[in-house]
Amino acid sequence: MPYLISILLASLLFFGFLLLTWYESRRGTRFFPSSRYRLDAKVARLAFLIDHVDWGAFTAHLTKTSLNTIAHDLAHGTLIAVRAVERFLTRAVYALRRRKEAGVLPSATARLENRVTHLRERARQLRASDILRRQPED
Repeated sequence: MPYLISILLASLLFFGFLLLTWYESRRGTRFFPSSRYRLDAKVARLAFLIDHVDWGAFTAHLTKTSLNTIAHDLAHGTLIAVRAVERFLTRAVYALRRRKEAGVLPSATARLENRVTHLRERARQLRASDILRRQPED
């Protein structure tokens, strides 16, 4: 049934077109001339473009730019995923280090750092007092 309706509709439109062109040629005028001339100009321009476009180069360019865009989007998404994993692992390592440091007594390196810091402060104090003693009196 749909095929029959389609065929009848196409036939009706075709015979309507034939009747319209016969009537216009007989009278010597066109129906809606300004809009039909504009439509004719647009159709002629479209036909010119279709005839003169290098479809192979156009398709190659379109394919290349599309693949570049897809590759860029995939790389960007991968980078975002890697950074998310990196943040997660950094937080996990930080938490594990804090937990480890909280449960361990000061190690030899920590004691050495405290001793070196103390010696530096003492050296600064001695230099400051030495500078004050060497100032010439007026």
